[in-house]
Amino acid sequence: MLTACDNNEMLAGDVTGYNHMPDSGWSIAGFTINGAGGSNAQPGSGAGSSCCMSFPKHWRPGMKAKVRWFYNHKASDPDATPPPPQEAEVEIPEYTPTTAGAVQVHFYSDHRIKVVISVYGLRHPRYPMSEEDKLPWVTRKDLVDE
Repeated sequence: MLTACDNNEMLAGDVTGYNHMPDSGWSIAGFTINGAGGSNAQPGSGAGSSCCMSFPKHWRPGMKAKVRWFYNHKASDPDATPPPPQEAEVEIPEYTPTTAGAVQVHFYSDHRIKVVISVYGLRHPRYPMSEEDKLPWVTRKDLVDE
């Protein structure tokens, strides 16, 4: 889990979620990451951000976070029974004190998730995720890659 001994060694970031499941139709009704709450996300959309989750200023290999989430209705079939609540522990990809920012949770089909801590937005060229993992979002070519 994300822990550190000295509060001067901690950062905090807003929590945001992205629902990468436009074809499934399931919405994310809510989630938490290490206890910090995130709001709902409709299929193919991002959730509004909420404040905040603390994490170490310096990334280290093997750093993980625990995410819990639950599904809501299916827009195409509101009477369908949602899958049961889910929980997963996932590794956090590398970040630096200058690239650390929002804590972003990505929800995929088959109850898979990824977590990214980044100052860059999902469509920025420097967002630390492959183009395939960003879908249905795509990198904006008009953004300056500083």
